[in-house]
Amino acid sequence: MPTLVQFGAGNIGRGFIAPTFAAAGWRIVFVDVSPVLVEGLRARGGYRVRLVDNSGERVTEVRGVAIIDGRDQTAVAAAVAACDLAATAVGLNVLPRLGAPLAAGIRTRTAPLDILVCENGAQAHEQLRAAILAADGALDGRFGCVRTSIGRMIPPPGPGEDPLDIRVEPYAKLPVERAAFRAAIPQVPGLVAKDDFDLVLAQKLYLHNLTHACLAYGGHLRGYATIPDCMADDGLVARVRAVTVAVAAAFGRRHGGSAEADSLAIADDLLGRYRNRALADPVARVARDPWRKLAADDRLVGAARLCLAQGVGIAPLAAVIADACRYTPAPDEPRAAEWNALSPAARLRAAANLSDGDPIMAATMTQLQRAERAAAAAAQMRAAGLTLRDDEAEAIEIADFGLGRYAEFGLAIHVYVNTKRCCAKELMMTPGQTCPEHRHPPIEGDPGKEETFRVRQGEVFLHLAGDHGEADKAAALARLPGDKRGAVTVFRTVHLKPGDQATLGPNVKHWFTAGPQGAVVSEFSTRSRDEADVFTDAQIVRCP
Repeated sequence: MPTLVQFGAGNIGRGFIAPTFAAAGWRIVFVDVSPVLVEGLRARGGYRVRLVDNSGERVTEVRGVAIIDGRDQTAVAAAVAACDLAATAVGLNVLPRLGAPLAAGIRTRTAPLDILVCENGAQAHEQLRAAILAADGALDGRFGCVRTSIGRMIPPPGPGEDPLDIRVEPYAKLPVERAAFRAAIPQVPGLVAKDDFDLVLAQKLYLHNLTHACLAYGGHLRGYATIPDCMADDGLVARVRAVTVAVAAAFGRRHGGSAEADSLAIADDLLGRYRNRALADPVARVARDPWRKLAADDRLVGAARLCLAQGVGIAPLAAVIADACRYTPAPDEPRAAEWNALSPAARLRAAANLSDGDPIMAATMTQLQRAERAAAAAAQMRAAGLTLRDDEAEAIEIADFGLGRYAEFGLAIHVYVNTKRCCAKELMMTPGQTCPEHRHPPIEGDPGKEETFRVRQGEVFLHLAGDHGEADKAAALARLPGDKRGAVTVFRTVHLKPGDQATLGPNVKHWFTAGPQGAVVSEFSTRSRDEADVFTDAQIVRCP
């Protein structure tokens, strides 16, 4: 029976590496210093792994394990000398301490030893190699430090749970770096040897870690408690999917072959796994420490740099970076007070060391401005006595009609419902803001949208075709900036105050301007197809 020496009997060692090899018939020898784990595993000789998902729980036993107290260096060296494979899952701070006992065991071996480095750090394998060679430089070439990518999600134990038992998700793939092995690669189900391991690690950081963070920061702003809660928000999931499409395209351009398709498949699998309510991964845990997660080479900004380098647009990434910049950390998080003292833009500058001219900074500023406008529109809507949930406030559309002149031409839009038969919206307008002249044309057998406007707060000047005097036309044109007065053709004015409403038939040309206090307007209509609207101004692009 082959033997694996597993340094670290924590979540990864006990919850992933050991059960993977035990299921393939390997004997497991743990090395740990925790008295609870050392005494417990010695007494029982095993523990339970509880595979949990939305369909329930399946318990497997890991039996016949041994454990060595890591402070007994002689026993550790003897186990290393006799084993067939070793693995580490101890954390980067502890990793250097393994150099001496590993060197002592390798020194007496006749065959090379491969060590699976299951740590959260891109250079962990080099760190371990340096520690072993620092203990004995003559061992160079007699061991392999094999990079791995740990993807299994393991929730923290619940109150009152057995300290030896561990809950894990069913996912159990362990990619390993083929070229790093000195001996034959073990034939263990779930162990997947990969050639381009730089791609594997990048996919872990820029797909798994990135999408997890995207959900957490977006979920935090929407008031969600767990990652599965976030996955119930279709709008948030769509935002995350847009991010994965961009990153997958960048991987495809950088690595070629099937990298894009493989990345999209990984992303789809992750988004399915995130729905596992049995894991109940807290948003607060995943979002914790934005200073680290917004660092220049970490999951958010690093992914944006990858896309820029490969000529892929970063608007989806800028949106989630903006979410992270708006995060409110708990008081016990690293540098929480310093974070809270900065504006969202200043947080990004400091965390990622970005200048204002950096394209990532510029794109994120656009998204932060959108978020500020959405927040102002949400406050305006609530001030009008309308109920709006936090997740709805985050989803408010900010339309500037492609003109980039939101204070003059724009709308903030909250959609209640839009089906094949009906639509209901709230329109929030800033003082003097105009919705440009347009009509809703017939399309696919539909005569076009019929709509009713009802003013909730403020006042609106609605302009339609029909009889009007020169004074009416002059007053209407005065509501527009000079360069856009030629972009309207109808001037009959209907002045709508709170409680007033007006109904427009299909394909009716119209435009409207808010009064000096702004306006909140309810719109009730047949099906809305904004992308089909026809604007008089050829410069306008109507897109969310």
